[in-house]
Amino acid sequence: MRYQRPLAHIKQVGGSFGQIYHGRAAEDAGYADALLTADDGTVSETSIANIGFFDGAAITWPDAPALDGITKQLLQRHGPSAGLLSKTARVTLDDVATYRAAFVTNSQGVAPVAAIDGMPLAVDDDLMTTLYQVYESAPWEIV
Repeated sequence: MRYQRPLAHIKQVGGSFGQIYHGRAAEDAGYADALLTADDGTVSETSIANIGFFDGAAITWPDAPALDGITKQLLQRHGPSAGLLSKTARVTLDDVATYRAAFVTNSQGVAPVAAIDGMPLAVDDDLMTTLYQVYESAPWEIV
């Protein structure tokens, strides 16, 4: 089943019903989270995180309705100084196999994605080390 949350660009306290439903259904089926996609297979985000795909040269963030999370923004802003270029482009489920690795970002940090829909993905240790370093070294902003 495909699902994209309504008003995805707006932070919703507690999330939307559909977002929670699909996230829990994925967990009940043995997955860590649900990947939210449009009817045509366009990837947007997970039920609780942004998702990024790495081709060996740059991070691709899905060009689809999603919350522009703070951790994603930190990686986009500070990643280039560590050699992590990023771009936004349409990503479909069929495209996933063409990427070297995938990872998720949310308020808890960054984590590798080991599989999508049962398709195993390599965990790129060098990428993950760089992502962790960029995230941990991002300067605090005084608000």
